[in-house]
Amino acid sequence: MNAGNVSSETKTLHLIVYKDIIDKIFSGEKLIEYRDVGKYWDKRIKGRDYSCVRITNGYGNDTRPYILLKYKGYEVVEYQGKPHYSIPINRELWIETREQVGGNVIK
Repeated sequence: MNAGNVSSETKTLHLIVYKDIIDKIFSGEKLIEYRDVGKYWDKRIKGRDYSCVRITNGYGNDTRPYILLKYKGYEVVEYQGKPHYSIPINRELWIETREQVGGNVIK
């Protein structure tokens, strides 16, 4: 999939993260995003057919830093002593990014 194939009809899993987390993703230090296995994330992740994941730094308008990447599914793993969804977010999956508020989108 390339950026030209991403449309408003693409099924996208939206994940919101703090600035320190998105900085670790941009630097390559963080390659997996974890979400608690539980009622809230079960209905958003389990059994859903996504094409993409959009990781955004905070809530707000369309000028926020983000990473749009191909969704390759998840595994359930133990993390910090309890089950979590483990979602790969390594750079090879990235479709487009914006690293700074109001910055340019890089495809």
